[in-house]
Amino acid sequence: MVNSRAHGTHSRLGVLLVAFSPVVRAGIRAILAGDKGIVVVREVEDSADALDEIRRARDTEQPIQVVLTETRTTKLDGAQVTRAIMDEFPEMAVLVLAENPNDSCVIDAIQAGAGGYIFLISTTSRDLLNSVHGVIEGWTQMKAAPLRSAVEALIQNRHKTLAELALEAHLTEREADVLRLLGNGDSNQVIAEALNITLDTTKKHIRKVTEKIRARSRTHAAVIAAQAGI
Repeated sequence: MVNSRAHGTHSRLGVLLVAFSPVVRAGIRAILAGDKGIVVVREVEDSADALDEIRRARDTEQPIQVVLTETRTTKLDGAQVTRAIMDEFPEMAVLVLAENPNDSCVIDAIQAGAGGYIFLISTTSRDLLNSVHGVIEGWTQMKAAPLRSAVEALIQNRHKTLAELALEAHLTEREADVLRLLGNGDSNQVIAEALNITLDTTKKHIRKVTEKIRARSRTHAAVIAAQAGI
C-alpha cells in the first residue's frame, strides 16, 4: 500500500475513471481504495461525459486531479478525451491505460497531453498506485522498453538529433540538458541533482522546455526527446 500524501490544498488525490467496462472499473476502484491518499470522485461510462464531471467537481471540497482513461472508449478514443481535457484543464493529469504495449493509441494520447501510461497486461496494483501519485509528482514513464520501441517505430522517418531540436526550439544549453534527462525518464529530483540545481529551478526549466518544443506535457516532451535519438 502506498502511503497517503498531501497534494496542494487537498489531502487526497481526486480521480475520475472514464469509460472502463464495469468489471475493469470495479477492479481499478478496489485497487485505488487501498490507498488512503486517493479517492475516486467520479466514474463515467461514456467518455463524452468526462468534461462535465470535471467541471462539476471543480468547486467542491474534492476536485478531480487525475483522470484514468482507456485508449479506446465509447464515443471518443483516449487521445481525443485527453486533448479535450487538456484544452480546458491544462493542469489536469491524465493517465492512459492500454491493453498491451503495441497499442499505438498510447503515443497519440501522450502527444495529446497525457502525463503517463499503464499497460494492463503487465501492471500490478502497486504500479497503478505509484503511477497515480507519480503523474502528479512529475515522474516521466519513459523507461519502459515497449514504449521506446513504439516511439522508434512511429518516428523512424522523422528523426532529429538533440542538437537540431535544441537549435530549432532555441533551447539554452541548460534547457537542452534538461530535455536530455527528460528523455532518459529521470524524475524532477534526479534532474535537479544531476544538474546541481534546486527542484523549483528544475520545474521552471521543464515548463520552459515544454513550451519551447510545443509539447503538451512533460511526458510528451520526453517522447520528443526520444525522437531526437536520446
